[in-house]
Amino acid sequence: MKSEYEKNGYHLVKGAIDEIEVNSLIQELSIFENETNNYGVRDLMNKVPAIRKLAISAPLLTIAKEVLGEAAKPVRSVFFDKVPTANWNVAWHQDTSIAVKEEADIPGFGPWSEKQGITHVEPPEDYLAQTLTLRIHLDNANTESGVLRVVPGTHRDGRITSRELIEIVEKSEAEILECSSNTGDVLLMCPLLFHSSRKATKPSHRRIIHIEYSAKTLPNPLVWYESKG
Repeated sequence: MKSEYEKNGYHLVKGAIDEIEVNSLIQELSIFENETNNYGVRDLMNKVPAIRKLAISAPLLTIAKEVLGEAAKPVRSVFFDKVPTANWNVAWHQDTSIAVKEEADIPGFGPWSEKQGITHVEPPEDYLAQTLTLRIHLDNANTESGVLRVVPGTHRDGRITSRELIEIVEKSEAEILECSSNTGDVLLMCPLLFHSSRKATKPSHRRIIHIEYSAKTLPNPLVWYESKG
């Protein structure tokens, strides 16, 4: 698993979460169904205790520790759902920001931004390279539901500009891969991997719990927004 992840920037673990747990998680997340922007809910571990319990338990924490080492801990979480009212293309990009408690003037950290009231910052590239994203699928993800698309190995290009990214993708069209997944599968992904998704052709639900792990400590006074230690 670790070698494939390091080589390609992603790896799929099939059937990591059983049906009973998936149904329980869907029930827990149903509290967001009538909220505005329910297709992208941030600060999930603080809002839903069951998600923090999931993040610090097997198999997720076991996977994170195998890839990042024993110091791995969950530091950010988001709930994504590609519903009919939020069914759009997501352009090719890298995930280049982290969530922190508050802004501070630290060399190498910036620019700063705010998303749903949470402070975000672009850290030095090393922090991104050593962050692991786990995407837990609560529904089947395929072409019809707007599955995640990636260009394998592009995480090794480091953090690059949007223009450079698009040029590389255009030259890599034959290498674009759809990460089709079934309910209960967990997709490992490096934030620096080029990824995107198209509109769902048959929009319904494409619920994903997105949890980021890191083994790194931020320089004082910066603190991971959702970390408990």
